[in-house]
Amino acid sequence: MSLQRSQAIIAVVLSSLLAIPVLAQQTHSQQPSASALLETLLSRDTSDVQWRAAEKQFQELPAKDALRALFPEIAKGLPDGFTYAAYNCFDPLQDRKVPAWGEFCVVHWLWCRQLACPAKHDEVTNVLLELWSQPVSFYGQLALLQGLCGNAAAEGRMAALFRDDGADARLRTEAAVCLLAENGKKYHHEAVALAQHSASALRERLFDELASPPHRNLSGIDPVVVRMGFALLLEEADKQRKAKTNGQTTSEYGQFLYANHLNVYLGTAFEPNSKLPIYADAQGKERLYHDTVANALEWWSKHKQDYLD
Repeated sequence: MSLQRSQAIIAVVLSSLLAIPVLAQQTHSQQPSASALLETLLSRDTSDVQWRAAEKQFQELPAKDALRALFPEIAKGLPDGFTYAAYNCFDPLQDRKVPAWGEFCVVHWLWCRQLACPAKHDEVTNVLLELWSQPVSFYGQLALLQGLCGNAAAEGRMAALFRDDGADARLRTEAAVCLLAENGKKYHHEAVALAQHSASALRERLFDELASPPHRNLSGIDPVVVRMGFALLLEEADKQRKAKTNGQTTSEYGQFLYANHLNVYLGTAFEPNSKLPIYADAQGKERLYHDTVANALEWWSKHKQDYLD
């Protein structure tokens, strides 16, 4: 091979090698931003192939970029002014085609994927704590609270929210539930006090946690929690009576749930043997609910004095 030809080949090889960093830099610079990828993922005009490719790129982003792009959408809460989830999210690839609810489903699916990744745990914690300090909506605060629930790094902020009399009662309740699950004995008395002064739905939420077996094993049986449970049961019975008076079809299932919680909490035997023939026909379940509630109320009539202060 001639010297001139050898030099030409070497020049071509060197030129190729020198171009590699430039190409890498160009490829990196052309990587879509988190917000651009999210826009693609939320568009109903995006093809399935494009959506899958964008989703893969989005999952590969640093958690700080992904969560910051998602959070403004998360903070919007339920779409179209709904106060409950009127659509059940199932598969983001299909859900995304549903007007309004599609965006909600995709955003929450991506958010949960970020929070569930063990490799991103520390980074996710730092980002959520950073977002916590910024002004956010109720839904945004709730998402941060749920994302940090059980995280020791967030206990101080959870406790501050829980004890803030001026904060939204729903957020205070959720903070209390998180604190009870993480360090129940420490926050038991404060949570009970909050429950006693809460609206029925929030009191029910706190009762469920206070009466749970893990919490009972830590704090023991609290007479206040027992009274709270029976008060909720009787409130539910009163609602059923009023509904029945108005000609509505009713069930004692709501009362049964309270009776069952109390049954587990107290270690009693309110629920009859569901395998008995009397509970085998079409009305068997409703009869089981009724008998369980009746047994619970009979027990309460005999033992109520034992649980008074």
